[in-house]
Amino acid sequence: MRNRFATLLLILAALCSPTLAQPFPVTVEHALGQTTIPALPQRVVSIGLNDQDFLYALGIAPIGVHEWWGEKPYATWPWAEAARAATGATPTVMMGPETNLEWVAAQNPDLIVATYYDLDRATYDLLSHIAPVVAHPMGFPAFSAPWQTQLDLLDRATSGSTEKSTAIIAGLDAQTQAIRNAHPEFVGKTASMADFRDGQFTLWSSQSAPTRFLTSLGFAFPAELDAMADAAGWIYLSVELADRLDLDLVVWPNGKRAEIEAVPTYQTLRLFREERSLWPEPGDDTLSASLWFQTPLSLAYAIDKFAPKLAAALDGRPGD
Repeated sequence: MRNRFATLLLILAALCSPTLAQPFPVTVEHALGQTTIPALPQRVVSIGLNDQDFLYALGIAPIGVHEWWGEKPYATWPWAEAARAATGATPTVMMGPETNLEWVAAQNPDLIVATYYDLDRATYDLLSHIAPVVAHPMGFPAFSAPWQTQLDLLDRATSGSTEKSTAIIAGLDAQTQAIRNAHPEFVGKTASMADFRDGQFTLWSSQSAPTRFLTSLGFAFPAELDAMADAAGWIYLSVELADRLDLDLVVWPNGKRAEIEAVPTYQTLRLFREERSLWPEPGDDTLSASLWFQTPLSLAYAIDKFAPKLAAALDGRPGD
């Protein structure tokens, strides 16, 4: 697994040659309109919550990034640390959920990216007075575009082409296909990621990143659950509807095992009796966090590490 991850980093390094840069200006389309980037960006600020991972994967060293959670150095989780170091990036970090316009301006950027962020029109207009701004991909609500689409958009904005992103996507597709080949038992089994919030089971629709991850490995997501999703892609199940959660496998990235297993209706499920739930390991949130980030670097880290855990949980051996 380490060799595969190291190979990916070598591929990314090779792809980051300046010879791949295309002529500028370049115009890109995004959810809030069109943005023209006049020259190859040299000072990129990322205010998206996971955009820094994509930039590192593309060989870009942002000068400023936005903390999501975890308070890691440079707001960079372990799966992205080698790629960050390879770019030489030592970005300053914007803390807090909101956009600090003064902080952004102080970085003197020539490009601002917010492809994983719910950027409102007023803030977009203000930021555009500082530097060209690229919002989340068009055609998708904020936080819901496939990572491949997000990567392509950032590649075009920073290099003028999609040559690097195409190669990265092909590499991850091959890694995913290798898992499917090694685990044919995944294909067709029903699975979901879930949480327990405000007294309800919470799931994500087929168009959300957590579910896309599982279906990419061969799992199926029930159409009857998908039909219950709201406009934002959330599926809420009251404890009385716990039977809808009785799938072949459920992953609980946020844990809460004791709380969930204390729910009487959960205790009636085959999921509970056969131990087909997958819980995070105590004290180690890196693997769970890699699923939430849904970036080329976090997925390269997660795919191989999660596969044996998914296989064990599917077989009723989640502790193996």
